[in-house]
Amino acid sequence: MSDEKTYPTHRISFSEVNPDARKGEQVGKPIDVATVWPRKEGKQGGIIEWHIHPSKLGEGVFFHLENERQQTNEEQQADGFDHVDQKERGQDQGLER
Repeated sequence: MSDEKTYPTHRISFSEVNPDARKGEQVGKPIDVATVWPRKEGKQGGIIEWHIHPSKLGEGVFFHLENERQQTNEEQQADGFDHVDQKERGQDQGLER
């Protein structure tokens, strides 16, 4: 058994679909509801760990997203706001998913 730390490979987000008078339906802001962890010994597939049970969610859509970063020792030591300070000031942060 190795002491290598594993991290989630994917995350699952959920967005509610809300009626909009002008556009018909509009997708709301996504929230992370689950993570997908790799199986041991290189087996295919993953194990889903739900943070919010799907039955508690309303009408909406799920997004299966690849984890954007693999944590390294450098990232663990970095301040959580370092990446925000490096972005351009005029850019809308909310649309960067």
